[in-house]
Amino acid sequence: MLHSGMTTPALRPLRSSLVTETVKIMRQAIETGLWQECLPGERILCHQWQISRPTLRAAMEVLRSEGLVDVAHGRRTRLLVKKTAQPPSTLTVGLLSPEPLNAMPPFVMLWVDELRSQLATAGHLLHVQVGSGSFGKRRPGHNLATVVRDMPAAVWVLYQTTDPIKRWFAEHGVPCVVVGSHVPGIDLPTVDRDYRAVCRHAVGLLAGRGHRRLALLILKPQFGGDAESEAGFLEGLAARHTREVTGEVGHHDGTSSSVCRVIDGMLRRSPSPDAMLIARSSFALTALTHLLKLGIRIPEDMALLCRDDDAFLDSTVPRMARYVVSPSTFARNVFKTVMSLVKGGQVRRGNVRVMPVFVARESL
Repeated sequence: MLHSGMTTPALRPLRSSLVTETVKIMRQAIETGLWQECLPGERILCHQWQISRPTLRAAMEVLRSEGLVDVAHGRRTRLLVKKTAQPPSTLTVGLLSPEPLNAMPPFVMLWVDELRSQLATAGHLLHVQVGSGSFGKRRPGHNLATVVRDMPAAVWVLYQTTDPIKRWFAEHGVPCVVVGSHVPGIDLPTVDRDYRAVCRHAVGLLAGRGHRRLALLILKPQFGGDAESEAGFLEGLAARHTREVTGEVGHHDGTSSSVCRVIDGMLRRSPSPDAMLIARSSFALTALTHLLKLGIRIPEDMALLCRDDDAFLDSTVPRMARYVVSPSTFARNVFKTVMSLVKGGQVRRGNVRVMPVFVARESL
């Protein structure tokens, strides 16, 4: 079941007079058109605002006495106010994610925070809606319909969502921006790092430094970005085939033991790799420590390059060379796409690709 993650501070009741503050923000939400026809269920509102059911019910009673809502046992609370003729000046942008903010990778938390700041400057709110088990379902339509109805956002930002979820948004015409790669057959605007270009560049960079046997260590493709990475790596190899630069792709299942097994298999080949491009920073750390444990010197025996960035990669010995994207730059591209949908319902650039910057370190 989908449940609310966190809300912006502007829509969280203060503790000084909890019932009074709850009434205040609910009245504000009703007046600005946040909800249509009915309010979300008690469980959702209590979780969203971190209040108890008695507090919420007391606030509901005040709103009922004001003639704003119709409260009845056994059915959803109906709104009694007419829809405003003018659209509210403050719009809500929803972020749909399979995990809460505190479980997201640092880069994601940074660009989400930056996006919230940019939206706030424009007078809009960012609401994070977290999905758990339903994100793995083949037919998530019922849960998505409930979420979109209970928290009507002007635009949704979809982070690490499955193809069935993207397809539902496309088929129902719900304005959204996908943070991730384009899926053939699903016409939605996307914003992502240019993984294909990065991996092509990495092959050229490593070949230019004299490496002739390259390897890409990557999770078995589950997301579009990983498939794009493989494609870019193979394109880079094909462009340099006449220069005797060869390579291979090693898939692992995301566990440390699997990463080590794949590396061991590569090292048993003849010739074995002399340079390795690694997708995702945590796997780069596993590869580095495993190679050092085997007595392989970095970079003398094996050059390492990480496709992704993380601050801890500057704390390894040697420090890890990698590709970096500024969270503010990434968030700015998401923001521009969101605002294009808010203002006109269309975007000029359907698929935005942000090119990371190479950062040299001692692992090369």
